Amino acid sequence: MTVRARVAAVAAVAVVVVVLTSIVLLRGSAVETKSESEATRLVQEHAEAIATLVGMPLRDPSIGPYPCTGRFGETGDDVVSYRGVYNIDPPTSGTHLQMLERLRADWVAKGYTLTDDRTVGADRGVLTATSTDGFNLDMETASPDGFAVFVHSPCFGRP
Repeated sequence: MTVRARVAAVAAVAVVVVVLTSIVLLRGSAVETKSESEATRLVQEHAEAIATLVGMPLRDPSIGPYPCTGRFGETGDDVVSYRGVYNIDPPTSGTHLQMLERLRADWVAKGYTLTDDRTVGADRGVLTATSTDGFNLDMETASPDGFAVFVHSPCFGRP
């Protein structure tokens, strides 16, 4: 093998090592670390913002971790998302669809990405969005009345 061929081979190996190292470093930093109390607080803040906007309190809260897969395929017991599930009573004035319209206008003004926005019946609808900080937000009419609210955090690494 000539000197030029050896230099080319060493350079190729160096490029592969740099690329693989970069991938490993990116994978390690792709999932932000949050304590359960911090992640739960953030879920609750998003739910409270929805309740405040529609003018009705949250009822029957349930918040907890569940498994998820990070952007680069990270999984395991230390990679979790937090899900909040709530109920909101029916509007005391106006309609369900008017409350969803108020929420839609707020989310659009905040730059959230609407991912589902539909009317599913007379005064019934679904509105979901992804917030600028990566939370998935969902408010939909529930049976027999009122709303169901779901807030899903992005994947977080446990400290």
